[in-house]
Amino acid sequence: MANMNATIALIAIVSLALLFGCAGSGVPQEKYDALAASCAKAKNESAIALSSQIAKTSAANSQLSSCTEEKQSLEGLLSVNEQEIESLKVDAAVLASARAKTDAIAQYGLASQYYLDAFGPGKVPNTARMKKIEEQVASLNDTGLMSIWLEVKMCQSITDCDNAKAKFVPYADSQIAKLAVDAAAIVGAGR
Repeated sequence: MANMNATIALIAIVSLALLFGCAGSGVPQEKYDALAASCAKAKNESAIALSSQIAKTSAANSQLSSCTEEKQSLEGLLSVNEQEIESLKVDAAVLASARAKTDAIAQYGLASQYYLDAFGPGKVPNTARMKKIEEQVASLNDTGLMSIWLEVKMCQSITDCDNAKAKFVPYADSQIAKLAVDAAAIVGAGR
């Protein structure tokens, strides 16, 4: 037990020596207070800077959300516009095809008009009128009409000429009727 008391006493003496030794060699109170004040100031400045950065981050996140919503809205609008464009392309193709038919109708009508100007009642064909008919028939590239026109140009007798002349306008009219039906079918199918 004496050994134990001696050990306790020795520990107490060593502890006191260490305590006084450390206290004597420590940092002066003024330096400690200055360091503590500097740390407190740095802590406050860091808190203010952190608060500012959090506010900036919040504003940036809000702006990002707004931009994301606007982007999604614009993408939706773009998708709708692309669908409308595709629909318009289909409509344009239908209309172009129908327009080609109606243009051909007008060209057959012009061929009939030129023909009647030259061979209609009370009309006398001349070189200029014949040339207009020739050019119009050639522009149509219709072998049936070209054949009838050649019969008119090459006929030898009055009967042959009358028969050939009687075919031209009805043939042109039948082509106009066919083209009108085709144009109506194209437009009807495109709807």
